[in-house]
Amino acid sequence: MKKTLINLLIAMPLVLPITSYANEVSLSITGQGKVENHINSCNSNCTLSTSNSALNLQPVADEGWYFSGWQGQQCDWGEGIISSTEPTLIGSATGGAKTLESIDINHDGLIDLLAISLFNGNIISYINQGDGTFSQQNIITDLHYPSALDSYDWDNDGDLDLFIAEYGTGVGDILLYLNDGNGQFEFKETLKFKNARPYAFTVTDYDKDGIADIVVSSFSADISGDLFVLVNSISNEKISWYKNTGDELIEQNVISDKAAITIDSVEFDSIGTTIVSAEILSGEIVTYSAQGRAVISTGGAAYGAAFGDIDKDDLIDVFSAHYQPAKLGVTYGKENGEFSVESVIATPENGVTATAMGDFNNDSFIDLAYGEFNKKGFYYFATTSYKNCILEQGSSISIEAVFKKNDTNSGSDSVEEKSENNSSGGSVYWLSYLLVFLLITRKNN
Repeated sequence: MKKTLINLLIAMPLVLPITSYANEVSLSITGQGKVENHINSCNSNCTLSTSNSALNLQPVADEGWYFSGWQGQQCDWGEGIISSTEPTLIGSATGGAKTLESIDINHDGLIDLLAISLFNGNIISYINQGDGTFSQQNIITDLHYPSALDSYDWDNDGDLDLFIAEYGTGVGDILLYLNDGNGQFEFKETLKFKNARPYAFTVTDYDKDGIADIVVSSFSADISGDLFVLVNSISNEKISWYKNTGDELIEQNVISDKAAITIDSVEFDSIGTTIVSAEILSGEIVTYSAQGRAVISTGGAAYGAAFGDIDKDDLIDVFSAHYQPAKLGVTYGKENGEFSVESVIATPENGVTATAMGDFNNDSFIDLAYGEFNKKGFYYFATTSYKNCILEQGSSISIEAVFKKNDTNSGSDSVEEKSENNSSGGSVYWLSYLLVFLLITRKNN
């Protein structure tokens, strides 16, 4: 497992740095707690050897205290993350914050974002300024209910191209825009699908033949109202793999008979292509692979799901969103395509939609971006530290484990703003109706 060690020195007030030597880790502890590893346990300053093996440093807080993070030089990678409690604004989406995609649009080495502003039919680029802020521009306008987007190097020229599902046309085509290499997207063609009306999709080489295919979540629904109207009208749902023959896209097999609002894909060496699906009727975030169907998160109105390696341990994680009750969670990857129990990152007051991962503030940590539909904006929670600190064999750094006293009045803060009753991605009032609908649907099935 190859990792890059980033020597990020953070000055600590009134604390002199501890010198580290070859194959040694200088560990200091602030507050009340200890750090365990497979060799010994430290509850004060100590020196650990990495000469013979890697180290997994596991903080354990004393009663009444909690671990707030690592300071000093950075870990090689982690097990789990600690994120900020206050989100940072990425940008606005006046038509409703629908979908996000992490992509380096302009080849400057910084992670940018593409997004859908739903009801005004705009595709927005958020260009990373390198300091955690973004410049915003509408790059495609006047679409008819764009329901999903994805990026993939379709023409194999080294640049990621853009795909957009045009659900509002009634046909459900996917529009292909080629990247000109300078961050501009030019319309190329309309991709057609027989026996499907794509709402969500992911572009991937599903059968590993060297040619990109498309996995489509297709269903019929009424989009004239809010999310309750859409959900209440879903029919003819399925998730299918469409093989790219070079001349056309042909449906090969039906992966699921569920309706996915969002899907994403990833390749595992051991089990091949895996799909993650946000299935709004059941409220489940689900993976589909050669191992079958597996539920990894449950809640109200599953909406967003994205793959990524948030703690840089070479295991693929999932960042998911449930619309209402609003919940953002991470399920950490384990070996052989399995996942941990979900860790809840935040429970905002508003319905949350899109999810994406990337280093948005240029500090080498992977952050978590999401949309709040009724607030008409996209935000991100910055990752501030890892939970467990992994150090490779031979690592030589100085690091500090910081423990803080619990404050009974503190907690995870959320962005506060009243929901808008007449928005369609949707408003909070539809939840009670949706729950009744789901109960009746499950009973009838």
